[in-house]
Amino acid sequence: MPKRPYSISLQAMWTSLPFAERVRKAGEAGFDLVDLWDWKAVDIDEIARIAADHGMRINGFFGNRAHPICAPGGHALVVDEIKRSIDCASRVNAGQIAIFSNAISEGMALPLPPHGTAALDAAAVEALREVADTAQSAGVTLILEHLNDVFLPSYYWIGAPKVTSLCREVDHPAVRMAFDCFHQQLSGGRLTDNLVACLPYMARFDVAEVPGRHEPGHGEINFRHLLRVLDQHEWEGPITFEVNPHDGVEATALAAIDREFPR
Repeated sequence: MPKRPYSISLQAMWTSLPFAERVRKAGEAGFDLVDLWDWKAVDIDEIARIAADHGMRINGFFGNRAHPICAPGGHALVVDEIKRSIDCASRVNAGQIAIFSNAISEGMALPLPPHGTAALDAAAVEALREVADTAQSAGVTLILEHLNDVFLPSYYWIGAPKVTSLCREVDHPAVRMAFDCFHQQLSGGRLTDNLVACLPYMARFDVAEVPGRHEPGHGEINFRHLLRVLDQHEWEGPITFEVNPHDGVEATALAAIDREFPR
């Protein structure tokens, strides 16, 4: 069985504590990595320092949030935003930054300009190709994020096949995707088929249950089966747990992670 690093999202766990304390809790729980959202909204250097003190590092954070990458005519703005995020990731030794099709504000995906899919896809491919070499030189992977149209009806990259096809078109080793079980189950299902199809381009496996984005084993997804699929294909990337404890108790979620994803 491959030894995969485990990451915990600091957004969903220990939410009553400051971020610095959340990092310490993650270290005490034995995680290898931590994930977060907007690096500009936190003291990212402090988080990196505390993570290093506990033998961890930052896995990733948002690469673009203010500007959509699928926006013809907005090329320069999103490229600049992503390059600033790459610089930050390089400084704090983070390995990945998340790339979104739309701008994200207050938990909502802002609508894209009224263009056809060909123009939206071409804008994304052009921007990704422009920043891919910069990311590779910095040791950073750009992670295309598919979300869901249940809670984010304006988001463009719905379902894993969409970002898989974009990775294939860009054809650059620094442009990869996350397979997010929560979003895929909500938006299209067929988790096994879609997981196998995206494995050549997958650089992160995201875990959360449906419904509720709770810990594994407290919902409808068969994570033990999906873990066997990863084992069979000897996939070795990070597994990220972005889970809200169903009973509000972090120990519940940690116990479920240990049970469903044993080391």
